[in-house]
Amino acid sequence: MSFADVLKHTINAYGRNWKLLSFFSLPFAIIFPLSLLLPNFIALGGIFLRYGSIRSDLSSVEAAFIVFIFLLSLLLFSFALVGINLVIKSQRTLLKLTHFEQEKIEQHTFQLFTLFLLVFVASFLVNLFLYDYGLSGTYGQLVSLAFSLAVLFVPQALVLEELSVVNSMKRSLSLCLYRFPYLIAFLFVASVLVLFVAFVFLQFPDVRLARYVSVLVNALVVLPFLEVLKVQLYLSKYSLLK
Repeated sequence: MSFADVLKHTINAYGRNWKLLSFFSLPFAIIFPLSLLLPNFIALGGIFLRYGSIRSDLSSVEAAFIVFIFLLSLLLFSFALVGINLVIKSQRTLLKLTHFEQEKIEQHTFQLFTLFLLVFVASFLVNLFLYDYGLSGTYGQLVSLAFSLAVLFVPQALVLEELSVVNSMKRSLSLCLYRFPYLIAFLFVASVLVLFVAFVFLQFPDVRLARYVSVLVNALVVLPFLEVLKVQLYLSKYSLLK
């Protein structure tokens, strides 16, 4: 299956399921105001952690509040990913979701939550170490890239094939390696969509408002679409579904 066919399936699946996808994307919108309570900055319609803004003299209350908001946001993010994957799994395989599968939403959510938390902590510690010692942030970016590839297709492996977390990471790395052209194409589509949204909202007279609205558009439209695209890429390896 060519990438053009995968993209066609993605557009079709998103169009047929946009209501359910929008419902499961609501946690992304909830994460947005929560994330503003953390030391972040907005760029290209995304929210990024500002490592240098985390003070070493935080009180226990301030630290606990930041940790709570972050964990809640990560949990909502994991739930949204699981929900989107289940919706497309049902549509793509022409099977209705069973009650048993719906009950597994909680299990998959906490699996993703735990994995994302561990990956974030590892990436955070590496970048914090580099920042404290004045080393180039390029090393931290490379480490973060490696972590990202390891978890890129984990939601699909967990939900679609119900693999273990470890095997899901292996499958994610395998797909990124053996379907490298598709990975590049996926990153290209993601970049074009993000840049397009950023360009559109940069035309707004109120720059501050435009930045916030662009984040919401990315959260409610772009991110779910890209997750659907990941599902189609993952399923494209099955000849019966081509």
